[in-house]
Parts: sequence; C-alpha cells; structure tokens
Amino acid sequence: MRWFLVSLAIAGCASAGKGNSIIGGITDAGLRADAQDLPQPDAPLVDAPSQQLTLTQTMSNTIVDGISIACRLSNSVTRENSYYRVFALADYGITTTFHVTQVDFGIQDASAGIGTQQSAKVKIGTYGMLPTGTSLDLSQVRSVNSVDIQIPDSNTGRVMTVPITGDIPPSTSLIVELAIPDGTTTGVGNVFFIGTNTQGERKLGYLRAPTCNLSVPTAISSIAGETDMVLSVTGTR
Repeated sequence: MRWFLVSLAIAGCASAGKGNSIIGGITDAGLRADAQDLPQPDAPLVDAPSQQLTLTQTMSNTIVDGISIACRLSNSVTRENSYYRVFALADYGITTTFHVTQVDFGIQDASAGIGTQQSAKVKIGTYGMLPTGTSLDLSQVRSVNSVDIQIPDSNTGRVMTVPITGDIPPSTSLIVELAIPDGTTTGVGNVFFIGTNTQGERKLGYLRAPTCNLSVPTAISSIAGETDMVLSVTGTR
C-alpha cells in the first residue's frame, strides 16, 4: 500500500557571508622637473567585489516536527522522492551571471537502513519558462551540474549544506532538485523526510514521486496543504 507520511524534527538555519574583492592600481613614483611632461597615470584598476546572495522562498528555515511529506510504504520506508524549487533570478534583482556555490535543504527525519547515512543527489539547472500552475514541465529543464551526497542519520532537525557549482544566466530561472532514491532497494530500507514548516512561502515547492502516481512534479501545497519545504541556493553575482 502506498501513501504519504509525516515525520519529526526541530530547527535548523543557515547563513551566508560576504565575498572578497581584489583591488589593484598603477601609480608613478618618479620625480620630474616639469610635471606637465609626465604621462597621465592610468586610472586605478578595481575589481568590483562579488556579492554573495542566498535565494530562498520560505519565510523561515525553522523545521517543524511531524508535517513533512514523502511517498512511502506502510512500514515507513520511503520510496523515490524528488523535491524541487524554481528561482527566477529577476525576482532577486540579479542582472549578471549567478555563480552557484551551495544548496541547503532541511532534514526532518533521515534513517539509513544500513549504516548511518544514505545516498542522494543534488541537481541544479535552468528552467525555460516560469511555472504558471501547480506542476513543472521537466522538458523545460537544462542540466548544469549534479553531485552525489550522503545524508547522515538525523531525527532532531537540521539543515544540510551541499557544495555545488554552476553558472546560471541572468535571464533564466534556476531549478534545484533533491533526488532521494527508492529506499526499498534490496537490503536497504532507507527513510527520508525533507524539512518543512508552516511559516509561509513566496513560491511553490514541488514533489515528484512516481510510485505514488506523481510522475510530474506537483505543488506540495496542493497535496498536503500548508507544508513549506526548506530548500535554498547560495551563490555570487
């Protein structure tokens, strides 16, 4: 029997710092009797400092116990689940290439069937058009990068940071996917519930769960009501 389940957690948060800048210049230290004969010095060369920015769509990173959603078996083992958010760079005033450096996601509950961690994958890409309804069209996705990760066991609520790089053009939207494999793979029995809260979200978060007849990424709010997924992206512009 397939159905959706909620699990448990507390709170986690992440913060970002500022980037560095390189400042250089050219000066002329020589002395001449007639200053008018001196060539004019070149203007100082200054590299504009990069600005670090976190793209988030939830009002809070607090993780609330017992409200997450996943496709699972009756014995709580979770099946294949992919969680998505789409960020229009224009919404954040980004007018130059956005250089992704990390993805952060909340963990409400993670329990590996074998050992103390389970495999997953984080993917970033561009999304051709802004979502206009309660589902995503995966044919609009162009992959930019992906990384394999290991999620440690946790049932106390936390935010996990995943380093990942990729350049996103300013005229596009950035799509992020947290892909959780089927936990029923022979001899495994993994359980994973993403961190969520009910503090509000600016844009929809989406879930794809083929085993539970969600082959198309569908807005979580249309499945489970007010359930705001903690999933953000940090980079520089």
